[in-house]
Amino acid sequence: MTKKDDLLFLSTITDDQARRVLTLLLQENPKLISKATAIAKDLLSGTDEEEISESVCDALSDLDVHVLWEESGKTYHGYVDPYEHSYEMMEDKIEPFLDDMERYLDRNMVDDAFSYCKGIMKGICVYMSEEAGEFADWAVDSDDGLTYDVIERWKTKNNNPDIITGLEAWRKECLKMKSR
Repeated sequence: MTKKDDLLFLSTITDDQARRVLTLLLQENPKLISKATAIAKDLLSGTDEEEISESVCDALSDLDVHVLWEESGKTYHGYVDPYEHSYEMMEDKIEPFLDDMERYLDRNMVDDAFSYCKGIMKGICVYMSEEAGEFADWAVDSDDGLTYDVIERWKTKNNNPDIITGLEAWRKECLKMKSR
């Protein structure tokens, strides 16, 4: 097999298979660990707050007020409050972003996590101020609660008071979008 054939073959393996190959390769060649780590950090650094904000806003824009109406109100199992359910629906949409933010914190990439966190909050506020439409009628003050929840989630991994003060100031700025 040529090098080109090898690269073609490797390009066809799944993410799980690639992870196992990398693990075995690093176990057999421990000197490559620091190089692999440097490459990974380089690939993952430079979080773009605006890009995250747009992605969060896009994810929230998938919410459908008709689904909210169908899933709330009187049900076989009792009553589902539409205001509470709208909040839960929004939580479900931002959960993957919160998981990503936590992964940055777990990697000790605090600056990137900080940008990611700010992007999440801004995306929520942009959605509520510009995109939510009829859904916003049922998601009253969800931006206030969800942005608070984002900071609380941050605190579970990093309780640096200076950073939290910065995030809380950013949150206040984002929440002002509604009043503009």
